Amino acid sequence: MHIAIIGLGPAGAVLAHRAVTRGWQVDGYDPACVEGPGGEVRAPVWRSTYGVSLRDLPQWARTEMTFGAVSADLLVHTPAPRRLRNWDYAMIDRARSREGLTRGVRMHRQRVTDLSPPALGVDVVVDCRGVVDRPGSIRQVAYGAVVSREQAESWGLGDAEFMDWRPAVADGPDGTDQDAPPSFLYIQPVEKGILLEETVLATRQRTRDLLPPLRERLHRRIPGLAPDGSKDTIIDTETVHFPMDRRRRGWYTGVHDGVAVFGAAGGLIHPATGYSVAAAAGTAEQMLDLIETGSLPRSARISAATAYHLRRFGAELIVRTDQEALLRFFDAFFRLPHRRQSDYLAGQHGGRVALTMLSLAKYPRQVLPFLRQSPAALRAVLNVRTPFRSPRQN
Repeated sequence: MHIAIIGLGPAGAVLAHRAVTRGWQVDGYDPACVEGPGGEVRAPVWRSTYGVSLRDLPQWARTEMTFGAVSADLLVHTPAPRRLRNWDYAMIDRARSREGLTRGVRMHRQRVTDLSPPALGVDVVVDCRGVVDRPGSIRQVAYGAVVSREQAESWGLGDAEFMDWRPAVADGPDGTDQDAPPSFLYIQPVEKGILLEETVLATRQRTRDLLPPLRERLHRRIPGLAPDGSKDTIIDTETVHFPMDRRRRGWYTGVHDGVAVFGAAGGLIHPATGYSVAAAAGTAEQMLDLIETGSLPRSARISAATAYHLRRFGAELIVRTDQEALLRFFDAFFRLPHRRQSDYLAGQHGGRVALTMLSLAKYPRQVLPFLRQSPAALRAVLNVRTPFRSPRQN
């Protein structure tokens, strides 16, 4: 089998690696590929940071990919502190993982406009490109700063934190972030130090409108980052913004006219959390089986579609929910067994996603406020056109 993979971000690299291990011939195309010291073409630099629970990865990915420090436990505040045991959460070593996963792939530094297999001289083309962020998309937006570990520890921020939903402080006197959606603090060790990131999990508000208030929230949450004291403190900064509810079609829909879709193009970005690497790694072998046969069994297609749309429903609820209701919802979610949490956060089994959602019924006081917008969220998932109203408008 000879395939062409268009787009060499994490999803494309993961799929390329698994195809090479099967003995397939793989050509990778990406205009952002870089030239090595010997003139060879290498995979593009991955600009974003990627975190993953190692328990959500298949065994091959735990050994073939490279990770930074692994945090066995993670802290969350909802607002009471809770420690999530045995998550084995780590940030991906982007440079080493990228090089390892694309070894054996013939690279092409070019943009592909004709995705037909005859044009590229292959059996099947797999579209792994990103998707365009359009007005009205559900997107994740974040602003982060990297500081030294010593500096973070001096502020009491040395432990990995998955979500700190406690409000930063009261809205500033200028009201700059009063209209911004709820956000949480995310803390993880990265290559250069400790990443401190103020994150809006899911929103329809515009990125350019949110980055300034998120920066202000982060500075008020951590006074040492304020402009008058940050000149020698901040090592690097990161801005995050990407759509979570857009895809070309479901990855599970098969090969159409010689073209399959994977990664963001196939809807493997989690619509409610933004996580994607575990989904790509966990689905790669199934995707290659699909490429060989042209389609998945009907039961697998239904299961994957159900998982996607249930998560879309969760995303629609998040964008309609205020800070207090979100905080109470996550308090319930993090009380569930890790297996239930993992089924919702990763995997393509629709029944398990549904079971996790049903398990939350054990905590009605925490969950019912979150579900108040269910009719509107369901209409959005079913594509029934109704005006979107943010929590501030309800």
